[in-house]
Amino acid sequence: MLSTVVQVVAEAVGSNACSVFLFDSYSDTLVLRATHGLNPAAVGRVVIRSDAGITGVAATTRQTQIAVSAREHPAYFTFPIVGEEEFASQVSVPILLRDPVRLVGVLNIQTFEPQEFAADEVTFLESAGAELAVAIENARLYSQTESALRQRIHELDVLQSVTRSIASTLKLDDLLPMIAEYATELIDGDHSSIYDFDPETGHLVHASSFNVETQNEPTEFPADFIRTVCETKTAMETPPDNRSNGGRSLLGAPLMTSRGLQGAICVSAPGVRAQREDRLSLLQAFADSAAMALENAELYEEARLGYSTTSTLLQEMHHRVRNNLQTVAALLSMQARHGGYDEWTQPLQEAVARVQSIATIHDLLSGGDLTSTTIAAIARKVTDEASINVVPPYLSLQFHVEPNEVGIRSRQATIFALLLNEVLTNAIVHGMKGRENGSIQISASQDGAMTEIRVEDDGVGLPEEFDLAAQEGLGLRIISTLATSDLRGGFDLVRRPEGGTRAIIRFPSASDNQADSAAE
Repeated sequence: MLSTVVQVVAEAVGSNACSVFLFDSYSDTLVLRATHGLNPAAVGRVVIRSDAGITGVAATTRQTQIAVSAREHPAYFTFPIVGEEEFASQVSVPILLRDPVRLVGVLNIQTFEPQEFAADEVTFLESAGAELAVAIENARLYSQTESALRQRIHELDVLQSVTRSIASTLKLDDLLPMIAEYATELIDGDHSSIYDFDPETGHLVHASSFNVETQNEPTEFPADFIRTVCETKTAMETPPDNRSNGGRSLLGAPLMTSRGLQGAICVSAPGVRAQREDRLSLLQAFADSAAMALENAELYEEARLGYSTTSTLLQEMHHRVRNNLQTVAALLSMQARHGGYDEWTQPLQEAVARVQSIATIHDLLSGGDLTSTTIAAIARKVTDEASINVVPPYLSLQFHVEPNEVGIRSRQATIFALLLNEVLTNAIVHGMKGRENGSIQISASQDGAMTEIRVEDDGVGLPEEFDLAAQEGLGLRIISTLATSDLRGGFDLVRRPEGGTRAIIRFPSASDNQADSAAE
């Protein structure tokens, strides 16, 4: 910006050189920052006292200095590196901010030939100096704002990082010291403490600490300071000149959630940073995230304990349901054996197999994961029951379940067990008709969001004119309904090239949330 200004001003007034010196209030000096017509290598390298030369007189008097013969001016001097020796006249205009008056720098105009400057030219230069003062001040403020913004962005990045870390931690024993450490790091402090509020007694209890030098050594903060933070529910900071603070600033912020006050976090930091309110805002933002993380950890612990109790009750429920279903199956089995009519026996045995397939699922869930199991585990249970209740005495049938870890949710598992039982019954009753021996193989795979189960037998196979859609048997109707309506998938029966039949069951692999609604 300044290099453009000096060139434009020089052209506007017809001068041979134009330069800008900026005032440094800390060192009380003037620094050459831009020039048009002088040695450009001198920019940033020439530093003069604020009262030196014609430029210094303009700075100290806050008045424009006009020297038609610059060398004859009492304050004239020059640096060899600048290259001012060949210039005859000089005008130095102080660059001033108004309300209140404050020196920003000096604008110099120089000509080779002696020149009398007209009043309107001087007025123009002074106006240019006033405009330049505002522009330079704005640039300085922008630079300071940009620096503060970069610092703020850095702090927010750190805040986001530590918030993500504490939000992913659900164990209170790990979370509390982590929050104390991150609070110390975020505020550039030397130690911090967390206090837990007991709503029943109204007492604040020290929960965790972090000390940069001694790591986790307990650190106590003044009780009245902590109490004020909690009572006002406001982040606050004490001045560092308070002797009770050991010359440090104490910062505190309440830990608040929707359930009310949870406690407070306090940090000790040496000195006072310029952006005091920003530091408090940063601590409060972190405290809000920390409070939510603590509440989540407490809720997780409560849910974990509740889940443990619920799991025990559900396992007992599954155990009792299994026993009741097995009793029903036993009664049906007795009826089948003593009914005296062959046409009753087969339907009753199929009913027994269906009841036992449901009991199988309750047996699996009563002894393990309440929410899911595997296809292989269900298949082994269902084939065991089918070999007892469906396979006729004259048939030597081998079942082979390929090992797999394809999972299935509990709501799908009951439907799948019924479906698999029907498929196996169909394969045994129709596929193995007239056979004395045979085998059935069950395999499962998962392709993206779909689960596929294949049940293959080496039986008599399907007739040439077989059409699955035209079949009206009860077993196939049950299979079709379970596969399409309940599991929201599909079912197909095809001939195997090597002989026998292949049944293919496909359905979506339900997520935790989908599983509950997949079988509604």
